[in-house]
Amino acid sequence: MTEQDVDDVAFLTGTNHKASAPLSHSICQSSPLIHNPRDLAGGIGNESNSGANKKSLYESHGIAACSHKKALCVATIVFALLFTIAIIIAFTGSQSDCTCASGKSLILDEAHNVNKTFIPRASNGQIFPWNNIRLPPFVKPFRYNLTIHPNLTTLEVKSQVSIEFHVDKETNFIVLHSKNLTILDKLIQDKRGNNLTIMKVLDYPGADQLYIEIKEKFKKRANYTLRIRYNFKLRKNKKGFYITTYTNKDGFQKSLAATNFEPTYARTAFPCFDEPQFKARFRITIFRDRFHITLFNTPITNTDDLGFYMGTGLLRDDFVESKEMSTYLVAFVICDYPQIVSKTTESGVPVSIYSSDRYKAQAKVVLDISVHILNYFENFFGMHYPLQKLDLVALPNFEGGAMKNWGLLTFRETAIVNSSNEISITAHQKFASILAHNLAYQWFGNLVTMKWWSDLWLNEAFVTLLGYYGVDDYYPEWKMMDQFLIDKIQPALALDALKSSHPISATVIDPSDIETIFDTMSLNKGTAILHMAVNFLELETVQSSLNDFFNTYKYMNAETKDLWNTITKNINRTLDIRTIIDTWTHQMGFPLVRLKREGSEVVATQSRFLLTSEPDQSERNLTISLTTTTTHKPFHHQKDYKWYIPLTYYTNNDSEVKSVWLNITETRFELSPEITWMKANIKQGGFYRVMYDNETWENLIQTLKNNHSIFSAADRANLIDDAFSLCRAGILNASVALDLSTYLINEKEYVPWASAIGHFRAWTYRLSESLAYKSLLKYFRQLLTPITKYLSWRKTKTHIERLLEAKVMSAAILCDLNDTIAASRNSFKEWMMKNKSIDPNLKEIVYSSGIKYGGINEWTFCWNFCKNVTNAGERNMLLKALGTASDPWLLQRYLMETINKGVFQPEEVTLVLEVVSANPEGRLLAWRHLKAYWLKLYSLYGNKTAFMGNLISAVTAHLTTPYDYYEVSTYFSGMDVGLSTRTLDQSLEIIKLNINWIKQNEEEVNTWLRKNIK
Repeated sequence: MTEQDVDDVAFLTGTNHKASAPLSHSICQSSPLIHNPRDLAGGIGNESNSGANKKSLYESHGIAACSHKKALCVATIVFALLFTIAIIIAFTGSQSDCTCASGKSLILDEAHNVNKTFIPRASNGQIFPWNNIRLPPFVKPFRYNLTIHPNLTTLEVKSQVSIEFHVDKETNFIVLHSKNLTILDKLIQDKRGNNLTIMKVLDYPGADQLYIEIKEKFKKRANYTLRIRYNFKLRKNKKGFYITTYTNKDGFQKSLAATNFEPTYARTAFPCFDEPQFKARFRITIFRDRFHITLFNTPITNTDDLGFYMGTGLLRDDFVESKEMSTYLVAFVICDYPQIVSKTTESGVPVSIYSSDRYKAQAKVVLDISVHILNYFENFFGMHYPLQKLDLVALPNFEGGAMKNWGLLTFRETAIVNSSNEISITAHQKFASILAHNLAYQWFGNLVTMKWWSDLWLNEAFVTLLGYYGVDDYYPEWKMMDQFLIDKIQPALALDALKSSHPISATVIDPSDIETIFDTMSLNKGTAILHMAVNFLELETVQSSLNDFFNTYKYMNAETKDLWNTITKNINRTLDIRTIIDTWTHQMGFPLVRLKREGSEVVATQSRFLLTSEPDQSERNLTISLTTTTTHKPFHHQKDYKWYIPLTYYTNNDSEVKSVWLNITETRFELSPEITWMKANIKQGGFYRVMYDNETWENLIQTLKNNHSIFSAADRANLIDDAFSLCRAGILNASVALDLSTYLINEKEYVPWASAIGHFRAWTYRLSESLAYKSLLKYFRQLLTPITKYLSWRKTKTHIERLLEAKVMSAAILCDLNDTIAASRNSFKEWMMKNKSIDPNLKEIVYSSGIKYGGINEWTFCWNFCKNVTNAGERNMLLKALGTASDPWLLQRYLMETINKGVFQPEEVTLVLEVVSANPEGRLLAWRHLKAYWLKLYSLYGNKTAFMGNLISAVTAHLTTPYDYYEVSTYFSGMDVGLSTRTLDQSLEIIKLNINWIKQNEEEVNTWLRKNIK
């Protein structure tokens, strides 16, 4: 039978959950006249900020209002037009019978609302025989031989691949992945080299799957080879195998090609089994011109000059066959970079940095960090780095911080800039953390890989925690484990306290849903829980368990339970780690631990902590045992959630840390009656909050005022975070949190100040329309004045002091602290008028003060400067500053730039709306802008999975009145927001929380401030 070439199919990418706003919203943005918004908003909050006044604010500036009659007329015309277009499309469009309009998943679960009788159709209209998003498990590749010839001028790529695979059962077909590839020839051979007859080749774009059926049967437990010759184009969107450009130090524009395959983009570069459990070895050959070099996961073995055969200047590079790895970790780069610097680790592994020549001077710093942390992880894991070399390549316009490809780590080019005159210590610290994160992944993720994306949270969380360890070892003066509190633990606690939260352990059906399922909260919480587990297991136990885990599963795949089982074995089964951890990963939320003194005992009880005014949740027990079990019972309703809590504490009589397990039910432990206070959850190492009795709170606060150094900086940050969060939940009076904050007048450490400033910022946003607002700013200035003076006196500052300086000066501008404002404005003026350089650690503060207290000239100067900035960190600082303008006209102009194609990247649009909405002058402007241009923004950026949800979250976070709630809930009522549903629910919940908090606390805050402001 003659083989037929598979048609070239143009695959459409992006989400299908396109939201369409009701016509009354998208056309006119009109709102019905509301006489009592309190009733329509569910009766939440007070009535002082609702009604016609709030409505008039929403509809001012000529953006939102039009008459009811006009609205009906416009709506009727638009509906008729859309109906006509729909009829035309129905009769002239594609006649395919394919019912997979979404291009998504086949037989999925109920969460995806997909009919289980759905029949997928191939691109030619035939029924696609394989009806599952996952590939058949009985076909397993074990080796790829890939030859690839990219032309960086025409963008054409000519390739061929042979895939050696094993078949576990008798079958007449195989299924693999292919996307946007033009297949020219295909051939299947058995192990003796005999050709098998291909009867049918079908492709299904909805799942990027390629079905190949043969006349003969594939025999059980036999090996075969699939050979495919194909072409494709280099991509321009930084996914898959893509092309990008950069400007060298001489000003010439150059091109390079690189890969970014995670999670499912390898299939756009070569036909493959593009799921993490299908590990295989890879042998690759790349054709290039003599002015380029090529890099791969493994070292190069041979270079041949093919000029005589294939054209002048063409070379062929062959690479060492790789170890078994998943397709998303395969990487190759074609560029004209020189090898900037190279160094060998203690175990003899060569580490090299490749970048454009303009970054040559700074590459050594990256190399030194990499080699040191690589040595650290070899000692930490008790296992040598598994490969023959490690290359680090700095790429221009790289999406994300870095990519953890095995043996070929790629990262954003601008991150390599490390001179103190060019980058802030914040950016330097962030890059060091990203680098350590991806180096840890070379073991935990690459050497042993998850079987499926459902365990992605564990990989990412563990390497994030390990990254903090690595940086802390190289830069102990940075106090990274203290910073871990405010970077990971506290943000995760804030989000996980919502009713609309979700468990971090989630089943992934379609890999395209990863971004939505594993959001920032999931990864931060996962990291925090692992940190808690390390604390109660002790680091040495975790290290020995990881060594055992790696030796057992190296070059293979594993599941989360395999790690827990390994740890349980290493502690002689004294605890069932899986049972303990499951209560934290399979349940949403976290516990509130209440501690009550009863004579010589302390009674510790737990309930779910929620940011609501509802009463405590039920205390009903779960039937789950702390000792080793063989069955894992299902979790009860969320109101009955209970956890195994490792409760730690020390007292005023004993600084030694003690611990007790709070095992589902209440726990009692002895405490001498003469002890006046106890501090629980040492250094906020546990993922829970603590509520003390009134007397203990009073004694803790008094101790802070008398001598706050009795508590570590981490414990002080924990007390601040717990007090303000308990107040947010309506559990602790606002006056208690404010009493505690008075000690800050003497605080000089970064972590407590970072925690406090975050909470005070939130209070200023919520109270910006209340009588207490001016008094709160005055009190904030009172607290900040001593620390700003202390920092200004210090000529030489440590890394932590520079972080502290940036944090407190930013807060000083927020609350109009005159001395700070004057100095910052002067720096801005000298930069603007005389091009005088600014301390990189203070740039954001200087930019913000110049914009906030300046006018149109300052704003326009910054805007023009921003448009020409190439450094991503610098540009972000400018974008944040531009949103602090006090002139609503400038803010409106800034918002309008978000609908001009090509001005911003999607993540920058979110940032713009976020900073404008945080500005009291721009709060309603940002919301009105989102309403008016929802469809426009969706058409520009909507194919980014989480983008529209991020916009909702950005513009609603600081809304505080019943009318705000009515506006948001009404606008989105009945609208399909697709994958942003969870974010919308969280946003509405946060508005309700803001309303309730103001209602319950405004008067008490105002009274306390009047009594205590000096």
